[in-house]
Amino acid sequence: MVITSRKLQDNLGINAEIADYFANERAIPQDNLFWRNKRVYISGGFGFLTIPLVYDLLCKLGVSEDILLEDDHVTLMEKGFDRFMRYENNEYSFDVFLQEMQALLNGKIKQQKLADDLFALVKGGSTTHFTFETTHKALARSDSFLFTILDLPLSDSWVEHFLPYWYAVARPILLLDDFKDLEDDRLKNEENTIIELGNDRHAIEAAYEMGLADIRIIETINPQLAKYMKNMLKESLLYDHIQKELGEAN
Repeated sequence: MVITSRKLQDNLGINAEIADYFANERAIPQDNLFWRNKRVYISGGFGFLTIPLVYDLLCKLGVSEDILLEDDHVTLMEKGFDRFMRYENNEYSFDVFLQEMQALLNGKIKQQKLADDLFALVKGGSTTHFTFETTHKALARSDSFLFTILDLPLSDSWVEHFLPYWYAVARPILLLDDFKDLEDDRLKNEENTIIELGNDRHAIEAAYEMGLADIRIIETINPQLAKYMKNMLKESLLYDHIQKELGEAN
């Protein structure tokens, strides 16, 4: 699927400058596993759409386009995504992943409290400064993205305000995958919110309601995105395996 700047603006409510930058201007990074074999920077699927979505969220919450689209910042994000992918593909052990992220961020961190919490979080420790998604482990799978904003000049109060919006965007995206991949995740014993919630019809319904609650938060800042994600969430109930489980309970 070709993702144009116009689609990003009209369907997802993304800032025009950010949409144009990622859809038209930014070149695919070389030797980067996340973009391996890709011909365009932003392709279909939320894995790639999350990039302009989060940049737009940062912008809507007050970070200027000039800061967000600085080459050094975007390059750090791209290198971070490469490290995340290498860890997910088992090219990096957990210890190597942490070393790579620490090296990538060395001398660049401007939000030290968030950095301290994120490194504590990924190590399974307790956080000190901010509140993160810890109730449902499967809904914290995107928190690695937060490492890529540590070079931005963000105040503590801004981060505290930002995190609920971050999760309101990130959690429904993860839930969409959880609905789609439920059968495979059961077989492979992968993290999945529906499994965490009880792995039955009631869990499916609870996950759906969780998604709607987050979408209501999104609606306060980006109504177009909220409408798009609400439609996607509704469609997730139409998968055959989801319909089968909901139907068996009736």
